[in-house]
Amino acid sequence: MMRRRLIGGMQRLLGAVRSAPLAARFTLPADEPLSTLPALLFDTETTGLNVRRDRLVSLGGLACHGPEPQDLPPLDFLVHPGMKIPPTATAIHGISDAMVATAPSLPLVWPSLQLSWQGRVMIGHNIAYDLALLHHEAERHRLPFHPPAAALDLGLLYAGLKPRAATITLEHVATEFGISVNGRHTALGDAEACLGIWRHMLPALTRIGVATLGGAQALMQKQRDILHGQGNAGWAIEMLLPHGHSHSTRSPHG
Repeated sequence: MMRRRLIGGMQRLLGAVRSAPLAARFTLPADEPLSTLPALLFDTETTGLNVRRDRLVSLGGLACHGPEPQDLPPLDFLVHPGMKIPPTATAIHGISDAMVATAPSLPLVWPSLQLSWQGRVMIGHNIAYDLALLHHEAERHRLPFHPPAAALDLGLLYAGLKPRAATITLEHVATEFGISVNGRHTALGDAEACLGIWRHMLPALTRIGVATLGGAQALMQKQRDILHGQGNAGWAIEMLLPHGHSHSTRSPHG
């Protein structure tokens, strides 16, 4: 069994923080270069795919500055979901009830978890799913939710780079960029794959004139059919778009 750990004195920081209003979102300017973007490559494993009903069981993240990984400990830990993990979910990510029996509950790790993405852009594959699930988990536990500075979906960016691509799955995108995916369907393994994709995607984005955060957001915004499907599933697509930008697809939290 893969060893999981809490990092940075997580259990000592702040404890559980109870109900508070949604904080104002810290944002980065649209002209922030992708080459120096403070980011967190992020992934979750859960009890299922329903962002309103399902729960977190594992989180993984890697900090980087532009394409360069930062010398910071990775996020890599289990979370007790407060419910039985369905066998169908265990069959995918390998996390069982026994493995989370002594794991901390989300309120114990929430303050440190949010610190990990403050002032950073959260980047991942289908990251609007992870953000929606995090938001609903915060509401369920009556915790404050402080969004990341912005969010970028590698699948949407790849769709912009390759508009005729038949699929934008993590495996396909990784293969296209020559990235080996080790530990698929583990949170840290998928975050590591996303970091590899991000590092190889940056030059490709630059070649088509996308060199800033605003440019990347505009490229994602053009993928209207994909965004529509994500919005209908309740994913947090409003966090993918420039701050204050309206979109015709309904908000999953509205």
